[in-house]
Amino acid sequence: MGSPIQVNTVGMLRKFFLPVFLLTSSSWSVRAADPGTKPLEEVVVTATRFSQRVDKLPIGVSIINAEQIKNSAASTLPELLQQLAGIHTRNVDGSPDPQIDLRGFGITGNQNTLVLLDGQRMNENELVGIRWSTVPLGSIERIEVLRSSGAVTYGGGATGGVINIITRAAASGQMSGSGGVSFGSYGGTEAKGTLDVAGKNLGLALTGNALETDNYRVNNALHQLNLQGDLRYRFATGRALLKFGVDDQKLGLPATRTEAQLQTDRRGTATPRDYSTREGAYVTLRGEHSNRFGDFAADFSFRDNHRTALFDDYSIDSFNSKSFINSRSDVWLFNPRVKLPFQFFSMDHELILGANLEWWDYRSRRFTGPETIPGAVSANILQADIVATQQNRAIYLQHIATLPKGTVLSLGGRLQWVDNRADDRLSAAPYAGDRQSRTVYAYDVGLRQPVGAFFSFYGKYGRSFRIATVDESYNQFGGPAFDPLVKILEPQIAYTGEVGVDYKQGPVRARTSIYSINLNNEISFINIDPFLFFANINLPPTRRQGFELEGSWAVTSAIDVFANYTFTDARFREGSFGGVDVSGNIIPLVPRHRAAAGGSFRLGSNTNLATTMNYVGEQVLDNDQANTATRRMPDYVTVDLKITHQMNKLLLSMAVNNLFDEKYFSYAIRNSAGTSFNALPARERNVWFTVKYQFN
Repeated sequence: MGSPIQVNTVGMLRKFFLPVFLLTSSSWSVRAADPGTKPLEEVVVTATRFSQRVDKLPIGVSIINAEQIKNSAASTLPELLQQLAGIHTRNVDGSPDPQIDLRGFGITGNQNTLVLLDGQRMNENELVGIRWSTVPLGSIERIEVLRSSGAVTYGGGATGGVINIITRAAASGQMSGSGGVSFGSYGGTEAKGTLDVAGKNLGLALTGNALETDNYRVNNALHQLNLQGDLRYRFATGRALLKFGVDDQKLGLPATRTEAQLQTDRRGTATPRDYSTREGAYVTLRGEHSNRFGDFAADFSFRDNHRTALFDDYSIDSFNSKSFINSRSDVWLFNPRVKLPFQFFSMDHELILGANLEWWDYRSRRFTGPETIPGAVSANILQADIVATQQNRAIYLQHIATLPKGTVLSLGGRLQWVDNRADDRLSAAPYAGDRQSRTVYAYDVGLRQPVGAFFSFYGKYGRSFRIATVDESYNQFGGPAFDPLVKILEPQIAYTGEVGVDYKQGPVRARTSIYSINLNNEISFINIDPFLFFANINLPPTRRQGFELEGSWAVTSAIDVFANYTFTDARFREGSFGGVDVSGNIIPLVPRHRAAAGGSFRLGSNTNLATTMNYVGEQVLDNDQANTATRRMPDYVTVDLKITHQMNKLLLSMAVNNLFDEKYFSYAIRNSAGTSFNALPARERNVWFTVKYQFN
């Protein structure tokens, strides 16, 4: 047996240096390519709800365009996003919809990262995941990642930043489409297709897919159907758009494994009957008009979601311990806005004025039944009948001025009125309902200064907020008689400062930044005090601060490479949590170190190889705010690879995820004693083969 030093060295080589060597050597094993390099196009984003050049915004922005998506090693949207600096994903249920965490918020990352589909919110006013799987990669024109920005124009939940997914329109005067089928590990099959039909002014784009897989874990089978449509009409002074989509998902829930089970039965389950379902639909109408005064736009949208879930505790006894949850929510949104360009003192100015109106209705009925009878049919004893509403009314403005020497100054503010109401109609207790009306506001000020031909410095400071979801306000056993309690939490407030540098010269782009986010009344989950019965609370003051470095290089017309590194320090500034002094303690589930590297290599005119490595450093276990557990979540490295080959109108591809078969988990929670943990094991090596026929 080797010495501990030898064992650790071998482990380090396997976990980190071997994947890096593979990525590096791949870039030089490509046959000789055209020595010319590719110019990168000017990047335009919609951070202000109108198209805007990146060099006119004092924020840290990352853009992924359609070509980069096509040539990446990613097979899903979360896999693509986790390649960027500052973004971490964790899978808590084996679904294709993992949590997203931008700038280190841990288990509440989904609620602090605002995700938009063509400018419309995908986040729900509940503790449920973003529906990433409803957006096929092939339907995306580009993805905009705006770090610690967006609160002024988009509202609450943007403290970590905004991810805006822009879908493509049908190309004018063409008819095209594709149809394909994929087969993969764990009994996975997927059928998908697209159809684009467009005349001179009118175009329709349709995408759909059907996915079935047994998944990696026992009782983690997934059945999913998605359909999205995009109908656009372009006229002389603007355009009209109709977007719609439906999705249907059923997913088995295998729950966590103990530390011992991770060694003996990693893929097993202790919850063989638990499951969840989701049915969703949305429709969005948009109108845009331009004249000599400016640009005018408005969105009107509706979204409906219906979810169910069954949770058994599998203790065959006389207690009614089975839980069945049946929830539905409806959201109406109306967002009018205008951009007015003008000149003042011989300088260019843009003034953006807008309003947001949002109506949200929620109802959840929760049942129990005898554990001795399997399934949801016997869960017919009503335990809770929760109804909740939230109304948001907001106005905002953003002023961007271009000063002499290319200096860009941005000032913005938002004022929002929030009315919350929640009741458990099954309980007559006065504490089973609550009302709250608050006026919240956000602001930001930023400056961008170009220096020479290649560098641009930026700095910003702002305030953002988050409103508690209904699940964070309701506690079924939190009352004095262990009965329902409704307590609407105070809004979370954050103050963010950031400075950064952008570099752009031909095919090379780089960005580095440092930031600090101070939060008051951060909304989070507490489960270390048994007398609070797993309630959500406003935390004592917290802080996120960090450093990001990312770069990309189109080496030749055949080789593109990228790399990034993220350092995140997330801590309690002061105070106690569940009776424990947590001043200076690390916040759980936030890796201090993250890195990603990869590239796309064209092996010939019709063949492309893409590789990506992701490194995630160790993390404090969930439920360990006291930082007293005897261990932490170990670090891990994963490598993904995809090769595609075009044969006339036939596209063949093979994707290998977790190439080196890393045995890891992205979520774990400590036990009460802090001596062990439970975790959700991630997939081992898995392979997908795809055949797609394209026509035009």
